Amino acid sequence: MTRSLGARAVSGLKWGGLSAVAGALLQLGFTAAMARLLLPADFGLMAMCMVALRLFSYFSQLGLGAALVQRERLTPGDVRLALGLTWVVCTAGALCVVASAPALAWFFRSPEVVPLLRALAPSLLVVGLGAVPVALLRRELRFREQAVVETVSYALGFGVVGVAAAWSGAGVWSLVATSYAQAALSLAGAYALTRHPLRPSLRGDRATLLGYGARHSLVSFLEFLSANLDAAVVGRLLGEATLGIYNRALLLTSQPVERAAGVVARVLFPLLSAVQADRGKVGGAFLLGVALIGVFGGAFSLGVSAAADDVVRVILGPRWVEAGPVVQVLALAVPLAFMSQMAGVVCDALALLRFKLRVQGLGLAVIAGLMLALYPAGARGIAWAIVAGEALRLAVFLVFLTRELGCASADVGRVLSAVAVTALLAYGACAGASALAARWSLGPLAALGLDGLAGLLALALGAFLALRLVEGTAPGRLADASVPGWQRLRLRLAGERT
Repeated sequence: MTRSLGARAVSGLKWGGLSAVAGALLQLGFTAAMARLLLPADFGLMAMCMVALRLFSYFSQLGLGAALVQRERLTPGDVRLALGLTWVVCTAGALCVVASAPALAWFFRSPEVVPLLRALAPSLLVVGLGAVPVALLRRELRFREQAVVETVSYALGFGVVGVAAAWSGAGVWSLVATSYAQAALSLAGAYALTRHPLRPSLRGDRATLLGYGARHSLVSFLEFLSANLDAAVVGRLLGEATLGIYNRALLLTSQPVERAAGVVARVLFPLLSAVQADRGKVGGAFLLGVALIGVFGGAFSLGVSAAADDVVRVILGPRWVEAGPVVQVLALAVPLAFMSQMAGVVCDALALLRFKLRVQGLGLAVIAGLMLALYPAGARGIAWAIVAGEALRLAVFLVFLTRELGCASADVGRVLSAVAVTALLAYGACAGASALAARWSLGPLAALGLDGLAGLLALALGAFLALRLVEGTAPGRLADASVPGWQRLRLRLAGERT
């Protein structure tokens, strides 16, 4: 990776990181407010609707946004073609949602889903049209602008529209309002920055655009099934109230790490697509991405697992105590899932979609089988199925990609050791802090503060040890070449040892 691309990566990580932090803080406040204004069943109904909407969205978007980013040369005609295809397939998808709403309500045994789904159906078109200018921002490596659009649209759509609607007594319809507001604001903001051609067309190189896009969409569909199968099973077999509790537990454990992983993925995909012929550099970038997400995600998620009861009591409130045991287990799957996401980004950039399809299919089959076996144990049993399935998926990705990219086994071992050490330090620190808080009879907020302080100290120590573990490895050398600040820190650590 050239220095100019490395500098762009640093800029992308910086702006994406700022966006992720701002988004996480906004989401924390939004989640806390909405959990006190709405009932678990409201979140359960919306989760059921989102399963159906995401199901149709993968077919309606056809991976066109990813195809625009990955395409080697892009013309205005390609953009117009993507817009034309988006209008056609998203409109068809919205009509399918409207027509299938009664069947989906029957599946979930919840007739309240029908009006919600029909109201949400047109949002497929809004989201689909917004994917085109967002893809152009990603392709042009305009990470700062993308970060601003994401943060502002989330703050206004969720933090203002959503909370105001819930406060006024709109109930579950306040979640519908947030969905539309955020999607529309994102579309408007991204278009204002790109000013792409607005006249849609169905003429052009459809075969190439749809060839990559359709395969990417199929892989994404399997990822969707893996990511939403738990919601479908819980909603169908355990009811909307339990699904609401499970959904909030999933949000607490995954959203902060998902935002960080999304930042790294958005930066890596266009950069790796640009240097896809150099497998050595791609391999170093892959392991660096795994290290970044694994260290942060492992520390955060296992810290949340150890302090689950304190987290739930403070953020969600006392009526959500049943989410605590689910959070404890679900958190274990989070770093595994997002390290797998880094592997998926590499597959997308190198067009290894057939292999990615097989891995996602295998993971889906394993998770489905385990869910059917463990659902009698309730939402916690579903969570254990997710943990096992994500562990298998990550193992398969690592074995194949490290061979495909020529990664040294010692480098892989040191990266995974850095992740494991940081995660275990965070779990032990937060578990100890939680025990001390109980012994000292601290209130929920003070207990969570003590947990958070212990977790931050553990993350700092873990990051320090991780830097030493990856020193001299391919990802470490790549970071030295691309990130001057990293190099200065490495040299400072080396000086301390001497």
